[in-house]
Amino acid sequence: MATEIGHRLGDLAEELDSRNQTFHANSLRKRSLQISGILAEGSSCPGKLEFAGFVGEARGVTLSIANQIIFLAGRDLLSEADELELVGMLKREAKMLENFRNSLERAERPDPALVGHGH
Repeated sequence: MATEIGHRLGDLAEELDSRNQTFHANSLRKRSLQISGILAEGSSCPGKLEFAGFVGEARGVTLSIANQIIFLAGRDLLSEADELELVGMLKREAKMLENFRNSLERAERPDPALVGHGH
């Protein structure tokens, strides 16, 4: 889904450029690249908890992009249909990142059944 979101945001950025909305176009481009960059940087972390922090940061950027989409639609720079589609995609991506972050954190926690029982 992340690749599809990136392509859709790229298309939207091109459309914004054609409407002389270069600031918003460049902002979308930068943020959409940030998500994969953050995850790539975090993937080199030696521990799952540390990587979970990067995943959380990528989730934050994803939600920030959703907020920007809502802003653009409010200024009539994006159709309501496109807004609903993109925000829905971004919310699903944010939920997947949240679930991934939670699974990384759980994997690093000691099993409570084994803690303090000499295992």
